[in-house]
Amino acid sequence: NFIINSPPKFVQILGAITTAIKLKLYLILWYNINWGESTMKKELRKKFIIERNKLSEAYRDYASTKIFSIIENNELFKLAGKVFIYVGFGSEIATLPFIKKWINKKQIFVPKIDNNTMNLVHITSLKELTEGHFGVLEPTSCEYFNGNIDLVITPSIVFDKNGYRLGYGKGYYDKYFAKNKYKTSIGLSYDKLLQEKVPVNQYDKNVDIIITEEKTLIINEKNNCNN
Repeated sequence: NFIINSPPKFVQILGAITTAIKLKLYLILWYNINWGESTMKKELRKKFIIERNKLSEAYRDYASTKIFSIIENNELFKLAGKVFIYVGFGSEIATLPFIKKWINKKQIFVPKIDNNTMNLVHITSLKELTEGHFGVLEPTSCEYFNGNIDLVITPSIVFDKNGYRLGYGKGYYDKYFAKNKYKTSIGLSYDKLLQEKVPVNQYDKNVDIIITEEKTLIINEKNNCNN
């Protein structure tokens, strides 16, 4: 019997080729999964924006008014000193009347995009807002707040019943939530658009509470204090 010992160099080359093939297959699989997920989310965004735009103005006005009435009666809002809230745009749930009402009663913070980062700015008047990115009203000030927030009122194209959101794809709120500098997050949704489930990945973080004009869903039980 002859025992043939493979030359060490040959073994090394074979190992390197095997590793390279595995890496290539992994990258192909990763790309296909992420490309597929990205494409699916893009199509869903288009679909739900069209659906939201088709909601009647009367319904949107009614839902917005009712939702903020529910928020105002929520103990978490009553106790909140610092509130971070988006400035409504297009067919989103309208926030400007609510901001105007509470701007001198609580510390109100709104988002401003700078260098592809969402920053929080404290405002005391609607006159401090001007048209910014994507035509959304933003504060003119560049004095950014980096402290803790009591309540975050979160926008989305749609939410699902588990508190996950299908946003606009920029990841601003996911990055903000990852910093964990807030006590409670509330997602606002038209009841007609509330979904059973939206696609999520490992970077997505759900909100603590969902409020529609018809119901309040407590996602995180630590907030179950005002049903």
